[in-house]
Amino acid sequence: MSRRAKRFAGWGRALAIAAPLIAVVGLVAGAPAVLAALGRSSGQGPASGYDRLVDAIAQRQWLSVRYDDEGEPRIALRDGPVGRDPRLRAFVNASYLRADLQDPAVWRLSDDGQWVEGIDPFAHHIDRPYSGGGAWAGPILFRGGAAPGLRLQPLGNPAPAPIRLEPQGAPAAACDILMPTRRAAAAEPRRALSICLKDGDQPPHAVGSVMLVGDQAVVRVQTPSMLEIRVGDRDARPRVDGDVTLTPLPPGETLTLRTGQSVLRLRLDGGAADIAHSTPSGARAYFPALQPLAQPIERAMTGRSSAPLRLSLDARLQQVAQDALAAGVATVRSSALPGAKPDPGDAFKAAVTVMDTTTGQVLAVGSWPLAETDLAPAQRRTRRGQNLMDQNHNFERLPVGSMVKGPFSLAILDADPGLASLKIQGGGTGRIRTVLGMDLGKGGFDNHGLGMTDFPTFLEHSNNRYALALMMLAYRDPTAPSAPPRAPPGPVEAWSLDGKSRTDAPPLPVFGEATAPGPFGWVLRPPPGRGPAWPDRLARLFDLDAGQGGGCRYDLAVWRGLTGAAPPCASPLAGASPERERLGFDAVASFRNDYLMAVLGGSRSTWSAIKMAEVYSRIVTGRAVRARFTPASAGPPEAQLPMRNPHVRAPVLDGLSRVVKTGTAAWLGREFATMGYPPDVTLYGKTGTMKVAGEAPSEPGPVLLRQLARGDCGLRWDTAAGVLKFGYVAPKSKAEATRQILGLKETRCKVRVAGRRDLAEQAAAEMQRYACGYRNCRPGDFEPEPDGRVMDLPLRAAEPPLLDGHAIAVVAVRQANGQSVRGLTIVVNLQDKRQAETPALAVAAAILRSQAAHAWIAGGGQ
Repeated sequence: MSRRAKRFAGWGRALAIAAPLIAVVGLVAGAPAVLAALGRSSGQGPASGYDRLVDAIAQRQWLSVRYDDEGEPRIALRDGPVGRDPRLRAFVNASYLRADLQDPAVWRLSDDGQWVEGIDPFAHHIDRPYSGGGAWAGPILFRGGAAPGLRLQPLGNPAPAPIRLEPQGAPAAACDILMPTRRAAAAEPRRALSICLKDGDQPPHAVGSVMLVGDQAVVRVQTPSMLEIRVGDRDARPRVDGDVTLTPLPPGETLTLRTGQSVLRLRLDGGAADIAHSTPSGARAYFPALQPLAQPIERAMTGRSSAPLRLSLDARLQQVAQDALAAGVATVRSSALPGAKPDPGDAFKAAVTVMDTTTGQVLAVGSWPLAETDLAPAQRRTRRGQNLMDQNHNFERLPVGSMVKGPFSLAILDADPGLASLKIQGGGTGRIRTVLGMDLGKGGFDNHGLGMTDFPTFLEHSNNRYALALMMLAYRDPTAPSAPPRAPPGPVEAWSLDGKSRTDAPPLPVFGEATAPGPFGWVLRPPPGRGPAWPDRLARLFDLDAGQGGGCRYDLAVWRGLTGAAPPCASPLAGASPERERLGFDAVASFRNDYLMAVLGGSRSTWSAIKMAEVYSRIVTGRAVRARFTPASAGPPEAQLPMRNPHVRAPVLDGLSRVVKTGTAAWLGREFATMGYPPDVTLYGKTGTMKVAGEAPSEPGPVLLRQLARGDCGLRWDTAAGVLKFGYVAPKSKAEATRQILGLKETRCKVRVAGRRDLAEQAAAEMQRYACGYRNCRPGDFEPEPDGRVMDLPLRAAEPPLLDGHAIAVVAVRQANGQSVRGLTIVVNLQDKRQAETPALAVAAAILRSQAAHAWIAGGGQ
């Protein structure tokens, strides 16, 4: 081929690449204007246009599909000139495509799973798919005052004072010198953090700095000196003397300075000065943990004025709550399960709600995890890991354990005040199975042993046996004539009611016993749709659904007053509203599982942290406090709770006050006594320990066998012989299958075992399970291709371990003349506590110890 022909061929290839790219980039650049000219609304119009753009990119096969070790697809721009084009990259970074590439579930893949056909048309219920899409662009503000902003927190125990950063300007007044014998100790606010190094007798010389540029912190390093400077696991130093590097320091990431034996680690905390605002580029910047809250508001405000929108959240308390939660999570992660090493990369759900006790205004909703750095590398690639980061967990219903004993007890006593006189033997410590003569089955229940226990003592020590007895007796009809005493089937149990000692087993439930007792000794047979009286009191006192559900799934009333009329169920604000509790007491099939266990925080008894904060605010104030994210206007206090027997609040409050004095949260009470609150501030609390599912263990054998199938590595089903083969050879034993798997490195198969005999043996055992012993059967859990190839194998479900989560609801309230004047309600829920004894208590203590909490309770907060 001539040189001229080669040149034309090269131009042809370049045009073949550039032409479609220019067309799509033109669509990208002009999409907002084009959609506006077409008269599309600012809602679904941009979303539809975005889908068309992404489909065009997908149809040109500019997106690649790769599969990770667990068989999960990963979507990315294809390598090559197109994938590296800065215009396409800019569109990815400025649009929702950046997030969509991390979410394989929104893509339509080809039948063979090897290329992307387009994006799921139902994947986006959005109004702002890219910059300039006509979305609401107003700022969302805290209730008053600015957030503390970004700062560097030196890591240590006790934690040193933070180093506050200010916008880039004049250099710092002093250097932070790092020497082998001394650590930096700077706590004053400054315009930049200067990093200096002192070599011998020479004067200190600057090697770098940390400063604010817009809403981001940047590490500037100007020399590759002996000082090691790392952002996360990345070396931030320049490679050549005289060069300068600028490395972004994301919130939550750690900056490490090291020379010789001297090490200084600093974590970037804080964030934007408001909840959300638009940057000059059109992108939105969010305060950490509040993006899931802000984005539904932005969608609900589409088409409205872009005037600033102020919420009830308090900037200082939000930052304090987030910092305290991060410290509590670190405590949990550093404590391992018995016989296991700590796993600092493990992640779980954690939430903390801070509420104004008297008005219900939500002041803070701290959530964890926040960033990819909070996840293990393997978790960052999974949908579950992304969901952990993309949600604010205060809005989800989560197990709360014994925290439900507070509202359940108040409702039970309001329906049947005589039960306040109940006394029973608290039982032993550990797993026990009988309550008032009822055998609850082989599994029994956890219990903390006590002697003769009355109502306040039951709350003080959270005795499970008393709680179950209370639930049983709450099913009785106090107006019905007494049934004749009945001897219990097991050992005699002493108890008393209304001051009368008894040893009989009460007739339970009042609606009749089964002629043949069920597996747990009793069968509940209420009339259809009828249950005990007290769940009705529970629903009325706390405005919750004690049945199976009805109406909105989310409590949108927290946004009353934001957009005028009450938001409908289908409002975008549902994405930033707490899930409604649905306890199902109108559909009890098992007395033990569906009814009794609810008081221990199991079964259907899951609650959002926001609702739990509202509930305890009502118990303490005696008023119908309603949670809200909009500022409350001045006016009369909330109405009194609609109680039939208001006097029964007294024993409940007595028990909750004992919890933080001598009960399960006594440590918190001792800490509170040292915090300097005046004597008119009273503390109440209730702890909860709940069972939560941990991460399912990864089984490498099944994963490898599935990789072999997906990699077309010779797995075939021989219909005639009824065997699973590698190529044309069926293994006769596990040892032979192991040898075949190890020998795959010599075939066209791309999966390499690399001599891992232990892994090959696990895969061979899994293969034997699928092939039913290798011969003479057809397994039903995979479908071979017509030519016999086996291209997919289901992963065997692995039961995740059950871990002990830890939660607490605490109310610190200033009272005058018996009335609650000002207070904070704090609910902490850590869905994993492992061996850490008091992580949730420590989070609550850190919030109460803060200046922001003192100012709020004293009346200095806004």
